Amino acid sequence: MSDNSAKDIASKWLKDFGSFLWTVDTEGLASSFHSDGWLRDTLVFTWNNRARCGPEKIVQYIRDSNLKPETISQFELDERAYFAPEHGPLMRGASGVSFGFKFTTPIAFGRGYARLLLDESSNVWKALTVFMTVDDLIGHEEAGPELGVYDGHTVAWSDVHEERRRRIETDPYVLIVGGGQTGLNVASRFLRMNIPCLVVEQNPRIGDNWRKRYPTLSLHTPRSHHPMLYQPFPDHWPIYTPRDKIANWLEQYAVCQDLIIWNNSHPIPTPSYDYSAKKWTITVNRSGEHVTLHPRHVVLATGTLGHPRIPRIVNIEQFKGPITHSSEYAGANALLSKSAGKRVVVVGAGNTSADICQDLCFHGAEVTMVQRSSTCVVSASGVRKGLEMRYPPDVPTAVSDFKFFSMPLPYIKRLLSKEKDRLAANEKDLQDGLRKAGMDINMGPDGTGNFLLVFEKLGGYWLDVGCADMIASGKIKIKQGVEIESATSDTVTFADGSTLPADALVLATGYESIRDTMREIFGDETMDKTSLVWGLDEEGELLGSYRPTGHPGLWFATGDFVNSRFSSKQLALEIKAIELGLMQV
Repeated sequence: MSDNSAKDIASKWLKDFGSFLWTVDTEGLASSFHSDGWLRDTLVFTWNNRARCGPEKIVQYIRDSNLKPETISQFELDERAYFAPEHGPLMRGASGVSFGFKFTTPIAFGRGYARLLLDESSNVWKALTVFMTVDDLIGHEEAGPELGVYDGHTVAWSDVHEERRRRIETDPYVLIVGGGQTGLNVASRFLRMNIPCLVVEQNPRIGDNWRKRYPTLSLHTPRSHHPMLYQPFPDHWPIYTPRDKIANWLEQYAVCQDLIIWNNSHPIPTPSYDYSAKKWTITVNRSGEHVTLHPRHVVLATGTLGHPRIPRIVNIEQFKGPITHSSEYAGANALLSKSAGKRVVVVGAGNTSADICQDLCFHGAEVTMVQRSSTCVVSASGVRKGLEMRYPPDVPTAVSDFKFFSMPLPYIKRLLSKEKDRLAANEKDLQDGLRKAGMDINMGPDGTGNFLLVFEKLGGYWLDVGCADMIASGKIKIKQGVEIESATSDTVTFADGSTLPADALVLATGYESIRDTMREIFGDETMDKTSLVWGLDEEGELLGSYRPTGHPGLWFATGDFVNSRFSSKQLALEIKAIELGLMQV
């Protein structure tokens, strides 16, 4: 079929779909979708992100939104590169038509993306997925580049920047807590959206949240998947970004993006919120000086995960060797130099544990990994292949982000479920070796791999870069299905009564939720009003992140590079809408 026929198919469907929304023809709207089709909405019908499956639920959602006739209009195809209508596979054994589109509302410019599949029973093209999102509020569009010449070429840029810094430091509209990749992406987005924001970061330097991790750490996703917003990596950048390179990249990114940041700074207990003035009173410890600010919004971007989770081990104080949580693991040489021997027990079987075990084994330690529950283990090379299909290196990141987020996560799960036999076959040799070594291995929810575990649990998996071979060959031992219950000076005893000699312990036991950690700062009364953070709600949308939390003026920004790159726009639009009186709090 020709490209013209793809355009014809898309044009006809979009014309009908736009007409149904213009007149609020719910019967016609229902006919636009397959029986298991999805509508994903971000801020168009409600000031939130929602997803509904099936014509009946989609129609009920539109009814509940109280959409008025003649509200959504001017539907047209987006014929730019990467968004023009095209034929291609939509799922295993089925091809269809995918395309971008544009529309307007009385207050916003919108964008969307649809995937159509021919309904063979009616010979009508219907939607498998439709994504609709606010792209910009009219009159408050995301800014492009400045001219770079100020006041007729009479004022230096450094003076302009210093004046902007002074205004923001005196009266920030938003306070962003956390200067890692998430906080920086959000701050960059806010800057383009004319939302004055100040970032406070507890570390001395931007990037220290990475520099403090173990030396061999590299991101296990390919570089096309983890650039920062607005600023791609150079062509020679490593496929898997090492710890120190990402740390230094974040530091220069903050400078290049003109972000206003206080290092060595953190909020102190207990901020208060004035419901009448709709402002916070929050005191920041800035390098020892207490500074009180009154932002209208606080964005918590300190990471999805909070404080390290430390298991309770009876008589742990008797253990003579070093005990280190993985968050403080500084490498094999540093740990072994503190130990009287080389017998190391590593508790946990996720990504970090695998990296640490591999590092210790390579440096001559006798390593036992304690796997307490089943783990999804897949090869990093296989994950790279899958991610580079969704994030091709030669396609702009913003394009890949838009297309990825146009798909509800349950729809992606459905696609992966159709591939589960192939996914399992690809990992069979790796996983069989681990099972023979005594590990309990799975292929993720419904055999879909690690992908959904990222969003459901942010754990329970590892992407293998060599640890599996060390386990399969017996170089790394496995203790499976039990917790450490108690310790002596040089042994650990498990719940089943067995013991292991140990000279050092590494606890790769994960972290508590950011919501619980922030109770130390904001108090229970405030945090109890917020929703759960991370995991998926009943519609397959992320809980508590980049959407209203239940407490006015308090937001969570969580997830990896992808989440903050894309969803920072949603958060910026929500805050701007509140400022303009369009969204109620």
